[in-house]
Amino acid sequence: DAAALTDYLRDLGVGTAYLSPLLAATPGSNHGYDVVDVTRVDPDRGGPEGLARFAGAARAAGLGILIDIVPNHMGISDPRANHAWWHVLRQGRASEFADWFDIDWDFGGGKVLVPVLGATLDEVLAAGDIRIDPTPAEDAPDGVLRYFDHVLPLAAGSVGGDVAEVLDRQNYRLAFWRDEATQLNYRRFFAVTTLAGVRVELPEVFDATHAEILRWVREGLSDGLRVDHPDGLRDPGGYLDR
Repeated sequence: DAAALTDYLRDLGVGTAYLSPLLAATPGSNHGYDVVDVTRVDPDRGGPEGLARFAGAARAAGLGILIDIVPNHMGISDPRANHAWWHVLRQGRASEFADWFDIDWDFGGGKVLVPVLGATLDEVLAAGDIRIDPTPAEDAPDGVLRYFDHVLPLAAGSVGGDVAEVLDRQNYRLAFWRDEATQLNYRRFFAVTTLAGVRVELPEVFDATHAEILRWVREGLSDGLRVDHPDGLRDPGGYLDR
């Protein structure tokens, strides 16, 4: 759709076309700032083929290309859609992605706070609203926990006993959403708990989260990048220099 507009943009006098974030976002996202997969262009936005097609049309029309990127945070409202966050919830500090996110494990007692409950944990347990589903899946070998629309992975060997006992064995702690302000132990984007901060100040995290973005620049699909909220980063100047 965007490729079909390039001649029109040129005729308007536009010099550069701006594209909102293109990395795979939370399913159903209408803005793209809640990235869940840093390795690919969102298939719902046309995928890598769509980007290449647009770039070709823009070049033919004499347009530059500027692409928005989101280094500060990732979307976690649908944990299963974000492989890195899902892996952290399932394996905790042992996860290969544990260093991706700015988590204060000590403050959380070794667990990640997940403030999604509509009441206190005791009230939710008493109501029977949390269900343990031990059915194995490729991304959840030990099954999942279900709370209304929320689905969370179960840690290895954690199934057995009542729901409260299973919860005690997880690498995350469920909590009332109103407790997030005082108990949250991961950096978020402003007050948006469903956007978890990413530690791009670590070279290995920078490299992993920017490989696809730098491909766009290297292959001539983008002339420049608009960096979303560098002010949220630990070292904005160092990030931009890198």
